[in-house]
Amino acid sequence: MRINNNTFQRDANISLVAQTIWRHPGISRIDIARALNLYRSTVTNIIQNLIEAGIVYEAEAGEVTPQGGRRPILLRINEKMGCVVGLEIQPDFYRAAVTNIYGQRLYEEEKPLKDSSLAAVFAFLFDHLRTVVENIRLPFLGISIALPGIINPDEGIIIQSDPFDLTNYHFYREVAARYPVPIMIENDANCCAWEDLNRYRDTPLEDFISVLAEYHTKNPLTGLRSGVGVGMGIALGGKIHYGKRYAAGEFTSVLWQQGKSGQFELSDEVMLHVADNEGAYRQFLIELFKSLKPIVSVFDPEVLFFHGEACRNREVVLDLLEKDEQHGLKSVLQRVGCRLELSPGDVFDVAHGAASMFIHRLFSVPELTDRKGSYRISWEEIFERVKNGTR
Repeated sequence: MRINNNTFQRDANISLVAQTIWRHPGISRIDIARALNLYRSTVTNIIQNLIEAGIVYEAEAGEVTPQGGRRPILLRINEKMGCVVGLEIQPDFYRAAVTNIYGQRLYEEEKPLKDSSLAAVFAFLFDHLRTVVENIRLPFLGISIALPGIINPDEGIIIQSDPFDLTNYHFYREVAARYPVPIMIENDANCCAWEDLNRYRDTPLEDFISVLAEYHTKNPLTGLRSGVGVGMGIALGGKIHYGKRYAAGEFTSVLWQQGKSGQFELSDEVMLHVADNEGAYRQFLIELFKSLKPIVSVFDPEVLFFHGEACRNREVVLDLLEKDEQHGLKSVLQRVGCRLELSPGDVFDVAHGAASMFIHRLFSVPELTDRKGSYRISWEEIFERVKNGTR
């Protein structure tokens, strides 16, 4: 790929080198040069800049090669280079997770929210969480926000969010531009997919589906009833797939009929009790399994991940999966060679996934052909934030 833009090429090379060290902690300069097919002098110069910026450090010496010579110096990303805030915001609550650059959790909290505009909620949360980050005493690299609905993360537009009653809301322009740190927004189910990418960063996955099911209470402002909402994050070739309208992963049950409210054919009464009644939970899972069967068959993923209510009761999920005659999902999984992997059921999966999105975007390599999922974080800005935060 020929690139004439020197700034673009510089950022691409920095991202390549930093990503390689992030994915493979303890790698040497020479192994980086070989893996990336870059000149050793180019790698040496980039690493020197990263070391001076406080992003990379020289760890221990490696083993001498059979050819002899000096022991190679092994490199690692500085875990203290900064922290990222991941936020899940729903109309009635929020969950926040502060992580380091490897996604290790430094702080978590969940609290209810009063009825208010999204801009007002974020203003409150930013001031509150900035104080939290100051107490952690690491540079504040940025924030990533998970929201329900169809989200364009590249332009920062909430295309449609029924829970917040928003349509074509320019979040970056109306809200994020007021704040001094990089801010991203993303669909909540896609954030789960970012989290799954992060957990497998050393052996990257190519194609997978992340299913998020979350219970929501009645919203008198929008008229949404209590029940479970389902969304999917889809990865193709190791990248989150958005679709032409950023609506990839929007879920509708195969049993749903026109005129029925919600996403499922199940009655509102059943959906209301999915979270507190095992019988209702099993009915929900059976319809979900039936709906996933054709998706898995056509898509041919490596892994099907479950998050939220979809794996709240692991014993019930695994027991029901074995009852293949009720849904057929297990047979399809076996036929395409796809494994089912359940999240630990942590309520902070979405918030943590939002932080993972920011980290992945930072270490991702820009491509001139990128159209969707191409929002970039400037390395110059990161250098400056790390420098200012570590004075």
